[in-house]
Amino acid sequence: MSLSGSYDFTITAGQIVFDALLLNNAIDPINDVNPNDSNICMRFLNMIVKNIQKDADLWVTTDVDHTLTAGTESYTVGTGLNIDTAKPSKLKHCRRTDSSSNDVSMEVASRQDYMDIPTKSTQSQPLMVYYNPQITNGVLYVWPTGSAGNLDITLTFQRPIQDFDATGNNPDFPNEWYLWIVHQLAAVISPIYSGQLRSDLVQTATSLFVGLKDFDTEQVPIQFQPTVG
Repeated sequence: MSLSGSYDFTITAGQIVFDALLLNNAIDPINDVNPNDSNICMRFLNMIVKNIQKDADLWVTTDVDHTLTAGTESYTVGTGLNIDTAKPSKLKHCRRTDSSSNDVSMEVASRQDYMDIPTKSTQSQPLMVYYNPQITNGVLYVWPTGSAGNLDITLTFQRPIQDFDATGNNPDFPNEWYLWIVHQLAAVISPIYSGQLRSDLVQTATSLFVGLKDFDTEQVPIQFQPTVG
């Protein structure tokens, strides 16, 4: 017996829908999903994807480089805008590159901290950024606005998860999330197809999610310091 040598297992949105209906005993394994059921389940599947964006961590992190314009206080963030990337849901970290090509961490500030700055057009090395995701596009505020040799920054965003636009689309998820996606969709649609919210499906989805969240967390070493006194 030999191993496959492959690591590329994936599924499609249509297969997720089929399996979720199967778990609800709403379809015969040898039949196809009818278009109406497919549309209903695809809608719920995309709502699940949008909802889980707030909880995903490591695998939705992306770095975006941007060159500031000294004197410019804010930049629009979104596809085709000042900072050209799909609108992120959150800014996790920011760093600038100084004149010696060293990376220097910058503060990711709250709205209140940024708004309390009296002179927002100051031109000097940037120390702080504030990101407002808004609805249609995000806005990034930078203070100070930069100066010669301090204009390049790298933004670590939490990117959005891609939609399921067709039943043939693959998930924009690592494959360890696939079993959870199927059970989560099955649980969400269970009142429609099983006549009640299926507690067994909810419990399985919840248990799978707890394990995934533990796995999808950066491992930070614990440091112990001796007690003084």
